Amino acid sequence: MSGVHILEFIVVAAVLIAVGIPLFSKLSGKRLYSPLDPAGEEYKHLLVRKEEVLLSIKELEFDFNTDKISKTDYDNLLAKLEEEAFQILKRIDELEEQFKADKKKKPKKSKQVDAA
Repeated sequence: MSGVHILEFIVVAAVLIAVGIPLFSKLSGKRLYSPLDPAGEEYKHLLVRKEEVLLSIKELEFDFNTDKISKTDYDNLLAKLEEEAFQILKRIDELEEQFKADKKKKPKKSKQVDAA
């Protein structure tokens, strides 16, 4: 019985080695993570927030049209949402300009091919 267990162990170890070597040999030169770009993360967050604000405006208009809220409440909430949307769009534009400027500053990597 113990001979069967030893044989099973050898087969399992061989399979793990056969599968593991190709998988883990590729990871030696690569980093498992990349550093976060604060501007990129802010940009992504602002895009999501912009969609949320636009949906809130649509819901507010629906609520007003179905007489769920008063005209004064509608005007106050709409003004707040429009101001927030304006600030978000302004910041998105600033970040996009920053990305364009950064892209122009970075030299393009050219690959040189030996003719020999």
